[in-house]
Amino acid sequence: MRLLKSGLLFGLFIFFPSACSADSSPAYELGKQYKPVSEVQTPPNPKRISVEEFFWYGCPHCYHLEPEINKWLEHKPADVDFVRIPNTLGRDIGTLHQRAFYIAQVLGILDKTHEPLFDAIHAQGFPMSSLESIRDLYVEKAGIKPQDFDGIANSFVVDSDMRQADSLALSYGITGTPTIVVGGKYLVDAQENMFKVVDFTIEKVRKERK
Repeated sequence: MRLLKSGLLFGLFIFFPSACSADSSPAYELGKQYKPVSEVQTPPNPKRISVEEFFWYGCPHCYHLEPEINKWLEHKPADVDFVRIPNTLGRDIGTLHQRAFYIAQVLGILDKTHEPLFDAIHAQGFPMSSLESIRDLYVEKAGIKPQDFDGIANSFVVDSDMRQADSLALSYGITGTPTIVVGGKYLVDAQENMFKVVDFTIEKVRKERK
C-alpha cells in the first residue's frame, strides 16, 4: 500500500509541473509570432502603451476581427491606449475608406459609423466606393446633415490625418491588414490567438521600460 501511494505521488509530481509550465510560458518568439517594426516610434507618454490596429474597411479579415477586438477591449489593461488606423494598402478605394474613417472621426460620429460601414461592405454587399454612398450611410446611421459631411470631406484636417496615417504605416513597415503594432515596437500580424500575442508583447514592452 505504501508503494502504491509513493507511485501515485511520483506520478502527480511529474504531471502537474509540466502542465503548469506549459500554461505559464507561451512559446511566442520574436520573428515568428511577432516582429520588430521597421522604425521604432518614441511613445508620447512613457507611462502609456499604444496598441494600434492598422485595418481597411474592405478587408474581410479585418471585419471578422472586430468581435475579437471588442471582446479584448472589455478587459484592456489600464495603461494601454487602443487606436484604430485605416490603411490604404495602396488602393484608390483604400484611400476613400481611409477618408471615410477620418471624416467620421472629425465629425465625432465614429462610434455610430464604424461597424455600419463594415457591415454595409461585408454583410450587405455594398462596395461603398464613392463619397456619396458613404455620406448617405452616415446621414442614415449618425443623423448628420449632408452639408456637414461635404464641408469636412476634403478639409485640411482630414487630409492631414490621412497623411499622418500613411507616414506611420510606412515607418512601421505595414504591408497588410489587419496588423497590430504594440508600443511602437512590435508588429503582430493576423494569426490564431492574435490577442494573446498582443497581451504578451504588451507585457514585454512594460518590462522593457522598467
